[in-house]
Amino acid sequence: MPAWVNQGHEVVFLANGREWHAPNPEGFRLVHYAPHRRGGGASLHSYLRRFEQAILEGQAAYRAATELAASDWQPDCIINHVGFGNGLYLSDAFPQARRISLFEWFYRARDSDVDFLPPHRVSADHQLRLRTWNAQTLLELAACDRAVVPTEWQRRQFPVHLQDRLQVIHEGVDTTLLAGLRRAQLPRLPCLPSDPELEVLTYVSRCFEEYRGFPQAIEAIARLQQARPRLHVVLAGHDGTAYGHGRADGKGWAAWAREALPLDPARTHWLGSVQEKTYHQVLACSTVHLYLTVPFVLSWSLLEAMAAGCAIAASATPPVLELLEHERSALLVDFFDVGAQVQAVTTLLDKPNLRGRLAAAAQARAGAYSAEAGRLAWDALLQA
Repeated sequence: MPAWVNQGHEVVFLANGREWHAPNPEGFRLVHYAPHRRGGGASLHSYLRRFEQAILEGQAAYRAATELAASDWQPDCIINHVGFGNGLYLSDAFPQARRISLFEWFYRARDSDVDFLPPHRVSADHQLRLRTWNAQTLLELAACDRAVVPTEWQRRQFPVHLQDRLQVIHEGVDTTLLAGLRRAQLPRLPCLPSDPELEVLTYVSRCFEEYRGFPQAIEAIARLQQARPRLHVVLAGHDGTAYGHGRADGKGWAAWAREALPLDPARTHWLGSVQEKTYHQVLACSTVHLYLTVPFVLSWSLLEAMAAGCAIAASATPPVLELLEHERSALLVDFFDVGAQVQAVTTLLDKPNLRGRLAAAAQARAGAYSAEAGRLAWDALLQA
């Protein structure tokens, strides 16, 4: 958005005031809206609770948009992120505006995320719920002039007859900044000793959860620590569930790991949720970066680790395979195979030449996902 402002565009940003926690951005106008009530009441059918919340979100955004229209402000183009409902009625507020929508996910009961983890079988009730959840996505797809998805994997989640409507444009990461982290001589993380022979394994996830392979990753970490006395592990993230389900006992996965696994507390560094400065220190100090994910939306953290020149061991799951090749730009292993994950990390730690070659190839691959490339693709879309 700052680039569009600098190009002379007038930009108005609609945001849910209850969810907006960032400083007001410079250069463009910020308009808050708020749904007048919470959705998802107990009397409503369970399949419709998410849809009702989306309708309330869309209604509030529509009301804010009509106030803009009443003040004689009319956009040439509307861009919105699909999934929460805020774009449902924007075409009704501004019927003459061109509509571009960013689609993140289409729910599928088979061959995707929900049937990947044990017990694999998706109940009939869950399958029907997922189909209903797609209703708001299909409503917005019908209303938009152009549709965008970040990756080819995400495009393939949509029904085949709809995929041609979707253009792949990843929003990108700051590859220039990230590529310079190792040369920037950032301060060492305070938790790490100054041992020149230190090995550092990094793992980053917003939440420590099954969707990002935390149970397998932390077991692999415990085994690696027992075999490598100089290995320190830096974990950025916190106990919680952003996607999928938590543990049946209500305990967080990190809490479980501390109790159940032989982790060395002196060499296991739990950073919690971190700010950008600390996050960059994590990437800069990484000897090997471990990334696991079910077949779902790819984490920005993988692209950022690639751009930062980290040597990567990752799961051979579809969103990862779109970016990385085994033994060419990373070592890719089975998501569930802890032994294979241990071996991949061990190989990278033991072979610095291989580590350097794979890291360089991954960094080069990340260039296609730069924020600048994303901006240029969006510029072309706006001008089309």
